[in-house]
Amino acid sequence: MSNSGKTENTASTMVDLIKTMQEAGLKSMPFQGTDWLTAMADISSEVMNFTAARLKEDVNTQQALMQAKGLVEIQHIHAEFFQKTMDDYAAETAKLMRMGQTLTPAAKDTAKDKG
Repeated sequence: MSNSGKTENTASTMVDLIKTMQEAGLKSMPFQGTDWLTAMADISSEVMNFTAARLKEDVNTQQALMQAKGLVEIQHIHAEFFQKTMDDYAAETAKLMRMGQTLTPAAKDTAKDKG
């Protein structure tokens, strides 16, 4: 089979899938406009930035552990790392939840009522 036939077959399969989904009632959601896409991009960016920051913390901790002079210092480094990790993840979860509230129409309406 040539690549052209494979591409046409894949496209036909995708068209059939979309048609089936539409017939099953999966329609485009009206609130998924540019505001929704912008919010999703912001959330994705936030997750990537958080992941990069946490990886940097991991590297810093590994360097500190390699330079530690004794068991007490290692335990202290581990305890600080664990506490900071828990604090960072709790703060990030709260931030992502606030960001996620802008994604649904009901949340927007509730926020308008409160504001």
